[in-house]
Amino acid sequence: MSALPAHPSDSIPGQDETHGRIRELLGQVTTAVLEQQPGLVSFVDHRPQRDRSSGDSWHGLQTLCHVSALLASSGLPEDSMDATAALLDAADAFAESRGLLRRSEQQDSGVIGRTWTSATGDLLEVIVGVRVAVRAISAPFLPGSLTPRATTSPATALSPLTPPPRLVR
Repeated sequence: MSALPAHPSDSIPGQDETHGRIRELLGQVTTAVLEQQPGLVSFVDHRPQRDRSSGDSWHGLQTLCHVSALLASSGLPEDSMDATAALLDAADAFAESRGLLRRSEQQDSGVIGRTWTSATGDLLEVIVGVRVAVRAISAPFLPGSLTPRATTSPATALSPLTPPPRLVR
């Protein structure tokens, strides 16, 4: 899903940079999707965001990944395969413009989802079903914020701050 820098001497982003990057990514992809299907109206936080362990460390410090809020459209998507394809193609065009490469596409029981990854390890997911849902998962970052944000969601929901960094043994 995400990877640490290839060489230990490479830098790793901090929490503020990562949260800002994910907020911008979510804001831009939801705008692209809404331009394609204005009937979706807006996106709202459906599940809260969280920072979780990446399962790795960098120079002895535990790294985290940011899992954005699951943003769900307040309106319904157009009910046709052509409209769904056009919506996902708009997300594809956006992802390509940001340097993200398509990672996967799943279709099951009328739900279609696509994921894209960046060279740094960020993951973007768009799911079209009864509603349209968008989520992003960041590449690993070092915790500790100088200017903590309440949320990375462009839709606005409050969630707990990331805990301070701790040494991994």
